[in-house]
Amino acid sequence: MPAPVQAPGPISAGGTRTLFYHRLALADRNHRWWMPLVEGVLALAVYVVLSIAFGIVMALAVPEIITGDILAMDQMDPAVFLLLFGSVALMLPSALIARLALGPRPLGLIFSVAGRIRWRWLLTCLGVAAAVYVVVNLAGIGLDLATGGGTLEFALAPGIGWLVLLWLVVVPLQCTAEEVVFRGYLAQMVGRWLKHPAWAILLPVPLFVLGHDYDVWGLASVGIMAVTMGLVTWRTGGLEAGIALHVVNNMVVTLMGMVGLADMNETSGSPSDLVTEVILNGAYLALVFWLVRRNPSVAVTRTVVLPPPPQPPRMPALEARPAALTADGSGLAAYVLNPVTQTYMILPPQYGPYSVRDAEGRYVGVLDTRSGGVGQVPARGRAPGLPAEAGQGHGASRAVGGSYTGRHDA
Repeated sequence: MPAPVQAPGPISAGGTRTLFYHRLALADRNHRWWMPLVEGVLALAVYVVLSIAFGIVMALAVPEIITGDILAMDQMDPAVFLLLFGSVALMLPSALIARLALGPRPLGLIFSVAGRIRWRWLLTCLGVAAAVYVVVNLAGIGLDLATGGGTLEFALAPGIGWLVLLWLVVVPLQCTAEEVVFRGYLAQMVGRWLKHPAWAILLPVPLFVLGHDYDVWGLASVGIMAVTMGLVTWRTGGLEAGIALHVVNNMVVTLMGMVGLADMNETSGSPSDLVTEVILNGAYLALVFWLVRRNPSVAVTRTVVLPPPPQPPRMPALEARPAALTADGSGLAAYVLNPVTQTYMILPPQYGPYSVRDAEGRYVGVLDTRSGGVGQVPARGRAPGLPAEAGQGHGASRAVGGSYTGRHDA
């Protein structure tokens, strides 16, 4: 677990506060409840601008893109591949620009409780996800071959060189962008308002699912994956485990499409696909939970140190204010420190007598500001006819001879 960090800005209470990933907006005390809404609007505006610029560049480079139906085009065409995956990847700079402008700060809180991408943990999760996908997919292929349900037929897609380059660069960015938006921004927005992690995990799921053009079985598979990525994000304190699963899934699917083992243009699923998705995600979820439990260096929360409440200004004691005390006490009547508000006050002449104490709380004497009052403050000791502990503050004073005695520790 990382060392507690000092949260910037003013705070109303001292101590520490431990935050899970979805609550990290509260790590920045300058962050306000409405800021996630403005952040989303700003991110959308930036995304629209970037998308228009990207679309213009693509239209100039590949004019036929703007004249046809993108969804009906071959996704293994390098230009279509770049347009589809690249347009989603633009969500990453959009979200980061909005977060940089509105917080919470530091910017790295969008990635993890450590305030950065934990690269070693990301690589570990990539290895786990790759192992799970290799084992499950090989088992599925073997089962199909054993039951006569299919044959292996390899066919490299046209433009395989460009596809491999885009596969290595654009697909990871596209997956990271979706995780930053759906498991990062949206989860932390919900967590800014609702404490229980279930809200932050489940509420973004419908938005993520509706962004995919599949039938009911395909959408159900996407939903299962979305819940899995939300769970591992919460349990591991960052996006790395979700990014790893997303990257491996998309890279495996697109790689199989590039070599002819999968149809990238297919939008329908099946019950068997859903079962496979449950096995893949369940195995990955169990392994990640097991790893994070055995690896205490992977922080799952962030502890924020809260400074003590601001102290009121310290006023000088009587000894440091020679003009405050005169022989007859009249000066003190206009220059007394209120111990409650820590500010100077003028004693109204109609009240009194006042019990006066020095900075150390030692009894000084009595000041009567009433017309015809005593008007004397003995240097030390007890005033005649007045107990040393007379009065407990102006608001809680007690009657003495028809007037009020207040304790004011000047």
